[in-house]
Amino acid sequence: MTTSPHLSERALQEAAESAALLPAAQAAHLRGCGLCQGRVTTYRQLFGAAAQLPSPAFSFDLTASVLAQLPRAQPASPWVLGGVAALVVGVVVVFLVLFGGVLAQAVQGLFTVLGAGLGLVAAVFAAGQGLELLAQHRRHLRLLTFS
Repeated sequence: MTTSPHLSERALQEAAESAALLPAAQAAHLRGCGLCQGRVTTYRQLFGAAAQLPSPAFSFDLTASVLAQLPRAQPASPWVLGGVAALVVGVVVVFLVLFGGVLAQAVQGLFTVLGAGLGLVAAVFAAGQGLELLAQHRRHLRLLTFS
């Protein structure tokens, strides 16, 4: 198997971009080889001409075309949110039934009811956010299967 003493096409293209990219042996060959120097000059001219070309313009809206092919987002099922809210309310009611007397003695009056109401609202809100994150995660996973 014989090897060419000249630089490969890849090395010539790298030299056209910057001669500093070449290893020392290839740079030494380039300095002494008129054929390789001529090919590097040709690549530099080609790269310069390509850089001056105008950016391609499509005759259609590429963004709209791609977006039209993406699946539509569907909101999370409302029955799931209602089920989680009912579960949270059930847990709060059971907790209040079991420990309501202790809580009433510890904190008398309106603050107990207000705290329980705020806790319930916070729990329902957190559950809803968790379900929405889960729905977004599933949508993203479905999109990944298309790539």
